[in-house]
Amino acid sequence: MDTITFIVVILGIIIALAFNFSNGRNDASNVVATVVATRALSPRNAIVLASVCCFAGPFIFSTAVAKTIGKGIVNPEIFTPILLLIGLCGAVFWVNFCSRSGIPVSSSHSLVGGLMGAGIAAGGLSVVNWPTSEMALGMVYYLILGAVIGAIVMLIVALIFKDSVKLFLLLGAGAGAILAVPIAMILGIFTFSGLLAILLFICVSPILGMIVSYVFTTLLTRITAKRSNHPMLLNKWFQRAQVLASGFQAASLGGNDAQNAMGIILAILISTGLAASTDDLPLWVILLASLAIAAGILSGGWRVIKKMGSGITRILPYQGFSAAVSGGAVLSFMTSFGVPVSTTHVASGTIMGTGVTRGVGAVNWSTVRQMVTAWVITIPCAAVVSFLAYIILAFVFGF
Repeated sequence: MDTITFIVVILGIIIALAFNFSNGRNDASNVVATVVATRALSPRNAIVLASVCCFAGPFIFSTAVAKTIGKGIVNPEIFTPILLLIGLCGAVFWVNFCSRSGIPVSSSHSLVGGLMGAGIAAGGLSVVNWPTSEMALGMVYYLILGAVIGAIVMLIVALIFKDSVKLFLLLGAGAGAILAVPIAMILGIFTFSGLLAILLFICVSPILGMIVSYVFTTLLTRITAKRSNHPMLLNKWFQRAQVLASGFQAASLGGNDAQNAMGIILAILISTGLAASTDDLPLWVILLASLAIAAGILSGGWRVIKKMGSGITRILPYQGFSAAVSGGAVLSFMTSFGVPVSTTHVASGTIMGTGVTRGVGAVNWSTVRQMVTAWVITIPCAAVVSFLAYIILAFVFGF
């Protein structure tokens, strides 16, 4: 390895770790917001707990997400240390820009966009691992099947309870379509992977988080209704339980998001011949990536935390507990299938879901619209930044 390549490799690893640091700084809001909003923990203690649990996450869950980042988005044969470096820079720029603006953007999808933009600039559209027609048709099939089954189930419910048939049909079709894909993945009857899974779960993950949180909060409310004569006791119990739930959510965040840098570092090592595509992740890569995201969480990100904790809905202790448990469960599920899903999307969905149990008006939908807009534009914006950076640098340096 020549000196220039060695320097680029070291620089790439440093920026990958910087990306994880930025990731933790932005995504601290996902696991800290509710536990701070309900005063279950002080901001400082909440941050410390989240950072420790987040560090442990990658050692608890599989490293399937890192393999998706390293090989599932762009053809790894085109990877060079410079291309990966530029892709990382585009992602880091977008994440930090949104963090400074107080926008809870997806760090995972910023990285996806950054890699796509640099890859397209270097080798054209063909280097992107676009979904096969079989996979796309399969996805459409399960979405339609889920919508039909959901509509039928809710039609029966509407007839039994003599409620609005039209409303229940729409709700059933929507929920069925969203749940069909995760259920198909759980049963192993169809495989969603790579770019298709990432793009699909931009829509699915917040709605799935919302559904799980809504159902869990509703059940929790029914179960605890008998003890409503002791609201102060219930609040104290849920505040304590919420601390454990927040730790679980932080570990699941680390298990998913910390793998972003791991996948990039592995791709850098493969591109320079320092590792084979079949190799497992080295322990030092897992340690460094985990430390970087934990350090990012320790640094705060208070604007985003404020928006997540109080900008979406007013959160009570039992709702904070419900949102944290639901978020951790959904993230753990996604991580097990190697999908680099946005923890921001999931956490936002769970907070909305627990808020809706008090009525649609309990959610600040203007804040939600702002966040959804940021989610939609994240991949293309990060891709444009990386694409332009690669074109300019290629012109200047002639690579």
